[in-house]
Amino acid sequence: MAEYDVYNKLGEELEKLLILRYAPIAVKLLKTEGDIPRSAQRPKRDLGMHLALCQAFAMVRRQRKSLALLKEDHWCVWPLIGFGLVPFEEGTDYHDLAVTANFIEDPDKARAFFKTSYPRLAPGSNIGLALAPLDTADFVPDFILVYLKPAQLRSALMSIKYKTGTLLEAQFDSVDSCVHSTIPVLKDGKYKITVPDPGEYERGLTDEDEMILSVPGDKLSDLVAGLRRLSDMGFGYRQLHMEMAVDFPRPQFYDDLFRMWGLDTGEIWKR
Repeated sequence: MAEYDVYNKLGEELEKLLILRYAPIAVKLLKTEGDIPRSAQRPKRDLGMHLALCQAFAMVRRQRKSLALLKEDHWCVWPLIGFGLVPFEEGTDYHDLAVTANFIEDPDKARAFFKTSYPRLAPGSNIGLALAPLDTADFVPDFILVYLKPAQLRSALMSIKYKTGTLLEAQFDSVDSCVHSTIPVLKDGKYKITVPDPGEYERGLTDEDEMILSVPGDKLSDLVAGLRRLSDMGFGYRQLHMEMAVDFPRPQFYDDLFRMWGLDTGEIWKR
């Protein structure tokens, strides 16, 4: 059995436990072209198109494609900057143009934000990303992206707390979700929750009620084990349900009609 087969099986189980609508995305940072999985298609070379990274995520989770994105495949500036695939030195025109376009009013605060808080990898540290559905990926992922609804996220958070005994701490940005959901996980190996940004919504086909959970590859088995145990305890996502109030109070004419039909009325049923 190949090492990635273990992740494939965990991916299958994760989809079932959370009743996920879309495939979790296995992601691997590529150091050299020799790291590109054989199954991966290159958007520009093989498909004749460029993709924003959020669109690549959408193609993988919705259409179950396997992709590899290198510098020439991208159609959005932020992953190019975040993954260190292009020059981005302070004091240059392209640096100031990007910084001041990132929804921070004060230019000085914008520059400070990019210097201290914007997730970035070192230039030259990689050549791109490999992406594939988790249950069919032919590589061991560095991390996994799970697009889910808040109720599904709640169950995932229950699992994380159950296994770690701690709460997941989160910081949120309203933009650049392709960067915030990926690079911090690569750098610190921790779970991450990200709000899909406007590009994810407008071009990446992300629904308004979806969030992104980033799972470090070495924590996937714990996440699934926790979900499995919670399910066995009756607290899994599949087991939780709303409770209906039966024999509820009704308008008087309901009881009047039921009485005429010889059926139980609210007054009789309460005795």
